Amino acid sequence: MAEPFVPRVRARLDDGELWGVPVKMHWIDAQGAATPPASLLSEAWRTVADTLPDAMATEGGSEGAAFCILHRGDQGVWLLMDWWAHQDILCQCLARSDLGEDLFEPVDHRPLMACVWELEVIEEERQAWIAHMMQADPNRAAWLMA
Repeated sequence: MAEPFVPRVRARLDDGELWGVPVKMHWIDAQGAATPPASLLSEAWRTVADTLPDAMATEGGSEGAAFCILHRGDQGVWLLMDWWAHQDILCQCLARSDLGEDLFEPVDHRPLMACVWELEVIEEERQAWIAHMMQADPNRAAWLMA
């Protein structure tokens, strides 16, 4: 039986730009920390840099905008690497690390998408994409700030 839902600490971390693509970074933590350990965040960014360019190129149609969710849960650390393609399609690569470890391994071979805490961030990103990028005059700066 599922445990009762308890909100988790969330934060928007500093954005990055990799290979000319702006990347938003979100943090969720079951342990209540406002920011991730520096080594974990560094490894997350390395994993993003190693994963997304090829994934985006393979799918094609990239809108040149991505966001990531780094989520330390109860049983592991998840890294969702999402990007917009074909104007309105959200694509994702998923990786996981054991708690206390910093090495992320891909888990795209499993039929996982996101948990209830991550879906909250994804919904906010969806709303920001609609409000700022799916307009007659797209505003990437406003999307980044959202």
